[in-house]
Amino acid sequence: MKLWISVKICLFILFTFTFTLYILSFYFNYRIYDILQFRRIIAGDLRVTNFTKKILFWNTMFGDETFYMGTGDIFQHCPVNDCYATHDRYYTDMEDFDAVLFHGNELEASDLPSIRSPRQWYVFVNLESPANRPLTSHIYEDFFNLTMTYRLDSDVVWTYGVVKDAHTGEVVAPSKNVDWSAYNRSGERSGILEKDAALSKTIRGKTKPIVWFVSNCVAKSGRESYVNRLSRYIPVDIYGKCGNMSCPQTKDCFREVVEPRYFFYLSFENSLCVDYATEKLYNALRYNVVPIVFGGANYNRFAPPGSYIHVLDYETPKHLAEYLKRLMKNPGAYIYRWRENT
Repeated sequence: MKLWISVKICLFILFTFTFTLYILSFYFNYRIYDILQFRRIIAGDLRVTNFTKKILFWNTMFGDETFYMGTGDIFQHCPVNDCYATHDRYYTDMEDFDAVLFHGNELEASDLPSIRSPRQWYVFVNLESPANRPLTSHIYEDFFNLTMTYRLDSDVVWTYGVVKDAHTGEVVAPSKNVDWSAYNRSGERSGILEKDAALSKTIRGKTKPIVWFVSNCVAKSGRESYVNRLSRYIPVDIYGKCGNMSCPQTKDCFREVVEPRYFFYLSFENSLCVDYATEKLYNALRYNVVPIVFGGANYNRFAPPGSYIHVLDYETPKHLAEYLKRLMKNPGAYIYRWRENT
């Protein structure tokens, strides 16, 4: 039991470091990868004691050997810091690792540990939906001890972003039981444009209705069909492989194109899975664009009510288009009521 608690604490701390890689909430920047690089420590430079919990990254995450977390004593400034992470399978005897992390997307049935100790914890790590990356082999039944995914019921929750209270810095969401009423300060919605000159300039400079960045043109969610119907009633600019518009890689597309030009961003997921709310939601929120969401998540667990528009709240795409047009004509209504609170 003590080993389980210690390993789980280590994984939670490991998650908090990598959380920032995907944190795209309202006041964060993208200098996260450099920070992780700076913190990397060569295995031979650290003396690991018998009490140190050793964590192994078994495979890679989209080519990164450390799941973007770094190696070595990455816990040195944490309350619990007797953990060591490495991608070197031969750093110690295989059965001496306390936890082994497997990235589900790149998991191969032909490449699994040949030795397993009963005291080890095998951790399934994945940020993709099972609709797109299913584990179909029977050998994975009862194979993992813990899960580390975007789902809010995971043993270690690793979501694509967070919402923080701007006044206290408290992480409010995602959460299965978030209470937004505590953060909805009545009366602060009025006058936001007058108080925030930069925001006012951004909102009043927008001229185009909707933008969508998409590369998967045949998603399991059927999102393309909805967009086709919506575009009959309101213009939708489509960037990427599925449209006729492009944004050069040399540009910060959200900062330089989306935020100054567009009122709404289509945060349409490629699959309708529980808790699957990706960077598509948080990118829009971070750059003062209202996300229009379409997915299987309960979005109230991920973002404040009123900060997004859900397609399921409107009977037809035509009804949604009419509402969007009204918002575009009224900047005060367009501003989210929580803008000064979170």
